[in-house]
Amino acid sequence: MTHRPRARLRASVIPIVAVVSFEAPEGSTPSLPHIYANTSLNNNRKVEFLYYRGCLFRGILSVMKQKIAVLCSGWKYDYVTEFLHGMQQATAGGDIDIYVFVAYNFTELSGFPNFSGFSIYSIIPYEDFDGVVILADQINNARTLEKERIRTIKAGKTAVVVNFRMDGTTSIKSDDYTAAYEMMEHLIKEHGYTDFGYLDSKVVSSARAEQYKAFRTCMLDNNLTINMDHVFQLPSDTYNDSYSFVSQYIRDGNKLPEVLVCANDDIALGVYKAAEENGISIPEQLKVVGYDDKYFAKHLNPPLSTVKNNVALIGTEAAKRSQYHSNETKILKAKNIPVYRCSCGCGNGSLQEKNTDSNFYLSSLTQNRITSEFSAQMEKIEEVFTEAADVFSLLTNLESLFNKSHSFEGDNFSIFLKADWSSVLINSEENLPQNLSYGASVQSITSIINGKKGLKEIIQTRSLIPSQMESEGNHMYLFFPIFNHSYAHGYLVTKDNLDILNNNYAYTWTRTVGTNIERFRKKNMYKQMSQQFLKLSTRDALSGMLNRVGLDKLAKPFFAQNKKNGIPTILFFIDINSMKTINDKFGHLHGDLAVKTVAASVMQVVPKNWLCVRYGGDEFLVVGNTKGYNNEDYCSQITATLTKKTSTMKLPYSLTCSVGTMTFPPSTFLTLEQAVEQVDALMYEKKQAFHRAQGDRPHG
Repeated sequence: MTHRPRARLRASVIPIVAVVSFEAPEGSTPSLPHIYANTSLNNNRKVEFLYYRGCLFRGILSVMKQKIAVLCSGWKYDYVTEFLHGMQQATAGGDIDIYVFVAYNFTELSGFPNFSGFSIYSIIPYEDFDGVVILADQINNARTLEKERIRTIKAGKTAVVVNFRMDGTTSIKSDDYTAAYEMMEHLIKEHGYTDFGYLDSKVVSSARAEQYKAFRTCMLDNNLTINMDHVFQLPSDTYNDSYSFVSQYIRDGNKLPEVLVCANDDIALGVYKAAEENGISIPEQLKVVGYDDKYFAKHLNPPLSTVKNNVALIGTEAAKRSQYHSNETKILKAKNIPVYRCSCGCGNGSLQEKNTDSNFYLSSLTQNRITSEFSAQMEKIEEVFTEAADVFSLLTNLESLFNKSHSFEGDNFSIFLKADWSSVLINSEENLPQNLSYGASVQSITSIINGKKGLKEIIQTRSLIPSQMESEGNHMYLFFPIFNHSYAHGYLVTKDNLDILNNNYAYTWTRTVGTNIERFRKKNMYKQMSQQFLKLSTRDALSGMLNRVGLDKLAKPFFAQNKKNGIPTILFFIDINSMKTINDKFGHLHGDLAVKTVAASVMQVVPKNWLCVRYGGDEFLVVGNTKGYNNEDYCSQITATLTKKTSTMKLPYSLTCSVGTMTFPPSTFLTLEQAVEQVDALMYEKKQAFHRAQGDRPHG
């Protein structure tokens, strides 16, 4: 018997029941219902009969769509895509949404293995899902798998695990052994080959183990000796590693076996390239077989003998079994199919397959165009981050970019960052501390809904998707982490967009955004450090004013900008009276106090955006402009402020200053130094007058 999950009611502000509509008895007034009278389930809607004040009301409550969570890695995108297609077929018409959480682990340039991408699984609220599917063989990380196993059990869910056995879960395994054995038996019995090599990688998976087991068993069953010198292990199962290894193996003068059995088609493709470059003919001199039957296999010259995976059927079965819970382990007899082509010495169907070369060529051209467009999109994203002067311009330009161009992101997607994203972007730490938590809430910085600009929603992280992205029918949502090193910034969610998995576009996209967020943050950090350094290097420690370096770096450009903008420049030159007497008679500590007191008086009076410079030991320069200036008598205000300050200081001397001021039109040909000489001369006249009034000789 199949047990369907119980329907769950949508959340509502009504505390008792979420009622969409009521049919009330004639003449009655509906009020808040509080007593259930009867319930029934019909066509995915909950029908409630509620009794209140002697009246029977019939209400219809909406039922949440069923949801299945899928945990996977995106590296085997062709496998994952076909698997998800199988799930879609199984859930079609059932009002079920599939939420796919995609992680990418990788090795950084330093050689450090980065598993931060698995953090995307931490946002999954398992309690909210009707089923959970884990592609354990793709994830291939024991620590992560154990963590998610414990979480699903704690949430009361039984996960369906593909190609792996985990306690407390339902396991599904594909039959990778039989087809691999049949392929070997074909090579031995149909063609009579006896000299075999096996080309695999260090990638660990149960499917690979089954393939190699079939290779060994078939050899032994046919009384053939396995030459362990011809059992090769590559660093990875990629075309590049295969090509590099086989090329070097041939150049080193080693003899290849008669048949190379490859663990997948990408490895076989690398063998093809190395053989071609070294004048080795396939299949005349070397027979090659692969596994997976990738799209290019039948288009190679000669077409590649391989094994076709029945991945879609596994996806279909996983979707069905995820909707009810059992601890049963079932090994699917979704038998993979050997495909015999020319590379193993067969000729069956090769002529027919070669007729598809033109379609393959056109497909390759299309793929090249798409790849080129994707690269252009990544360059645009990097350009936005590079050119943004601040957080506001960054978000504005990102939104503008995605509003115009989003063919890879899809017509329905949102970029979510953690709630503290703005403070993170201006964080001045050299390196962000490790933080792979997404927090309780996230904010969308960009949303495209149905191809148009959407709202920037703040949502509870548990909600996963923005409310505006929800819709009726069956849909698939894909989630990708945005992170840098060991800091999770947020995630991308895109709807009904499996194409983003192709060619690892999603990996490149998320790494590009994550890396550029960090670059933008560090650019801001360096900008702050530069400003702080400039402040320290241009500031006079005693007076708090700019020093002579500040005069060159800030005051001179300010003077030049005034002239450029057609704004008159105002200069004030201030000199402390009898400074030499204060130093000689009362000591340099009092001299320092005099400098600080006069400087404070000047800065208190003049506008904050004017530049104040300690021009000499007891001389000060103020550079301003007439913008917002109403001919205030700052000379008198400075002396009055100084008098007020010193009146409470009980100084053993009289602290005064002389002030001169001049205004220079923007048309002046004078440099700032020449202009300062003129206002200094004017100030000196006032200083002379001060000393004459005091009846003493002008000095210091």
